[in-house]
Amino acid sequence: MSKVYYAHAMHIYRTAAEERELGKINSRFPRTRIVNPAKYENHPEKRRDKIGFCLRLVARCDTVVFSRFRGKVTAGVGKEVNHALRIGLPVFELSGSRFIRLRSPVRYLSVYDTLRLYGRL
Repeated sequence: MSKVYYAHAMHIYRTAAEERELGKINSRFPRTRIVNPAKYENHPEKRRDKIGFCLRLVARCDTVVFSRFRGKVTAGVGKEVNHALRIGLPVFELSGSRFIRLRSPVRYLSVYDTLRLYGRL
C-alpha cells in the first residue's frame, strides 16, 4: 500500500481544518495510507528530534501533500516539502480543493516567524 505524508502546520493538529484536509487527501488518493505527523506527538523519538523524526517519516512515504497556514509555509512544513523534493518524491500543495504539483523548493518561514504566526511570541 502506498503512503502519503500529510505536511501541515502544527497549529491545525486536531482541528476541523485538519479533518477537512484529510478528507480531501483521502478523496484524491484513495487506497493509500495517510501518514499524519500529528499522530506521533507523544512518540519518544519525535520528542527528542521533531524535525529529524518527521523527515524520516517523509522518506518512508511515496508522496507528500502539504498545506499552508494563513497563506504561509511554516518552518517544519517547508523543511519536509524541500526534503521530499530533494529525495525525488512527488509533492502536491493542497490549495482549497486543488492539488497542485510542486517541482521547485518552497520558501518558508523561520521557526521564529512561524511561532509569531501562531501567536506564541
